[in-house]
Amino acid sequence: IKLPHQADFLSAEMAAIAPVGLSTGLQHGRLPVHLSLSSGARPAGALSIRTPPASGSAEAPRAAALVAAVAWARRARRSLPARRAVLERTLELSWPATVGGYACRAVTARLPELGQVAALIVDEAADSVQQEDEIPDWVPAEWLSPVVGDSNVSDIYGAIGVWPAAYVAAEALLQRRQVGHGRWTCVEIGCGAGFPSLVAARLGAKVIGLDSEQLPLDLLKAAFDSQLSSGCFPETASLQTIRCDATEPEGAFGEHGPLAVADFVVVSDLLYSVELGEAVGSCLGRWARSAPRERLVLTDGGRSGRSRFLEAFSKAYGAEAHFEDVQVPVWAAQQNDFFDGERTQTVGLLRY
Repeated sequence: IKLPHQADFLSAEMAAIAPVGLSTGLQHGRLPVHLSLSSGARPAGALSIRTPPASGSAEAPRAAALVAAVAWARRARRSLPARRAVLERTLELSWPATVGGYACRAVTARLPELGQVAALIVDEAADSVQQEDEIPDWVPAEWLSPVVGDSNVSDIYGAIGVWPAAYVAAEALLQRRQVGHGRWTCVEIGCGAGFPSLVAARLGAKVIGLDSEQLPLDLLKAAFDSQLSSGCFPETASLQTIRCDATEPEGAFGEHGPLAVADFVVVSDLLYSVELGEAVGSCLGRWARSAPRERLVLTDGGRSGRSRFLEAFSKAYGAEAHFEDVQVPVWAAQQNDFFDGERTQTVGLLRY
């Protein structure tokens, strides 16, 4: 039975549940009814209802199913927190226990008009040991992450959290690229846990994530695979991860590298050294010069390489560029900077 779009109370619930499919079993009198909601091909307001064969009137199962559907939808509308909890539990069922030998956890955010997207990071609470001395309150929990001190991971920051700049980049990408506009490719340089990449995947993109460390790439792939297999991402979404150094010409910026096929390029909080800022600025300036406007989404949390990046980018692009302070989205899972633990109100978004 497909309920009409005029059933506004049900259409609204369908829209709210859109991030994932959801099934439930109900009992109406003596008649079992199975309800199934999906974010797939069904239009908003469509509800799939299965009932077993019944004797007597052919309309009895149909009427009973409709009554059960209406009752379920009304209860769902009155219980938004409970419904969200069901959706989050549905996602959590498919998370891997470990990635790269480390226990991991999901960092989840619900984006307006898109739904729930989650990245995986190393769980800072796992394998914790009793400290002899009391840890000061100002010490960020991420500093105690098990990955800190691992000689195989020279840059831990992409694996220990989703930075505020990543949420700003994700929102900018969402504003510039909407759902249902055909196949497209998004390249994220220095992706870390890859929250913007996962948002691009939620939008149906072919995603290429680049990072100099293997652990965050493994976390990104695990998060992508889990959400793709659970039906959160459309079938058009795909992910390729490449380990490379952003400063190496044959890595991200080579003639036949990922940027050659990119429709959008995302860089989030990567300018943490003068050398890196200059190298990335020169290469991205050349790319932006031949790409359509606003296809480069670059955010910065006020790192030391910002000024040199702007100089190099403006020179290569052929026009002045600047950073605009943009508010961290209210839907962000957290807003603290992992370097100092301070709450981040705004992040720089590149304008050119």
